[in-house]
Amino acid sequence: MKTVDIGADEYDSYADADDADSYLAASVHAGTTWSGASAASKGQALVTATRILDRQKWGSAYGTKALRFAVQDIIDASVEMALALLEGSDLQSEQSTAQKLQTIKAGSVSLTYFRGAEGSAHRFPTIVHELLRDYLAGADLGLAGVATGVSGISSTEDDFGHTRGL
Repeated sequence: MKTVDIGADEYDSYADADDADSYLAASVHAGTTWSGASAASKGQALVTATRILDRQKWGSAYGTKALRFAVQDIIDASVEMALALLEGSDLQSEQSTAQKLQTIKAGSVSLTYFRGAEGSAHRFPTIVHELLRDYLAGADLGLAGVATGVSGISSTEDDFGHTRGL
């Protein structure tokens, strides 16, 4: 486990500022947001990302912080999450990253759409979701053939295989 110093206090973190600096230096999407941030802001973002990750429900093989610390994808996800926080993400207050209902009006014409309805919404930004999806616990989607009608429900004996969770 790494630690981050903020003021006179020391906090647990999956990555420290040096780790994050190195990782994000090679990322085109980081721009100057990370490199231009103060040491205190970087530390706060890394600690906040760690706290958010620690509040998630993890697969049984990743149930402790020590087990998660051994997984580079989780460390990288914490850095990506810290960057997103510095960019103004609502990671702590939003349930998903899907765009909300949007209305555009021009005179008598208006267009209303809901972006995200065509796909699955994620709790985290896509890059974080991609890094964490194999480690988080959750409700996997299980598909089974079911037919309903006026006389009840029937199920098939077919095995439709395993699908990944959202």
